[in-house]
Amino acid sequence: MRIGISGMVLHLVLLLVSGAIAEDGEQEMADFVGGVYREKGFAVVIDKDTALVNGKLILRNGDVFITPKGVYSNDRGTYSSRNGIVVQDGDVFSGKEGTVVGSGSLYFGGGGQTIVSTGVTSTMRKP
Repeated sequence: MRIGISGMVLHLVLLLVSGAIAEDGEQEMADFVGGVYREKGFAVVIDKDTALVNGKLILRNGDVFITPKGVYSNDRGTYSSRNGIVVQDGDVFSGKEGTVVGSGSLYFGGGGQTIVSTGVTSTMRKP
């Protein structure tokens, strides 16, 4: 899926409206979705344990991520699944499918890009 200028503008609007600064748990989910799971397109991190990627649900329970592609486990930045291993070093994610670099809410490399929006729960809470 190719993300054009209108997609990036939509994402910027989402960030401005939500005032999103990801909490630690939400950032870990965003890193998993963008750097490890690598489904190209749009993703929304609902909270530290839940995300939607192109309409597909991803759930987290501790260091285990349950996805439509299978189960992933995380041990100090090394993610493993039946498809192989992805190693995280800061904002760089390396695995057999190539390298992905995260910059803010944009993850790119490995043949495409993913835009991840966080902070959804903070916009849904009552003041």
